[in-house]
Amino acid sequence: MSETVTIREVLRLLLVVDAFPRQNNVERERAQELEAAALAKGEGATGSPDDPPEFRIWLDALRRPGIRNDEREAVYDAMYDYFEASGSAAPSA
Repeated sequence: MSETVTIREVLRLLLVVDAFPRQNNVERERAQELEAAALAKGEGATGSPDDPPEFRIWLDALRRPGIRNDEREAVYDAMYDYFEASGSAAPSA
């Protein structure tokens, strides 16, 4: 049986991946693989009663094929803002 993962956990994992260094092609490819794995975990992610509705919106947006770069950046900015404002600073790589 697969482990249940929360939307919050997936979002925080995506922030870790976002902070992953991308200074060369190998690092960029690895970051893309890690992001794809995190987004795949999001497929069955469940929300928590404590989570704001934005969590699901953000995850759904990032999982949408063909998301534009400006939309993706806006979602990540909102995620960083939320976690920093909530006192749980965004994780780092």
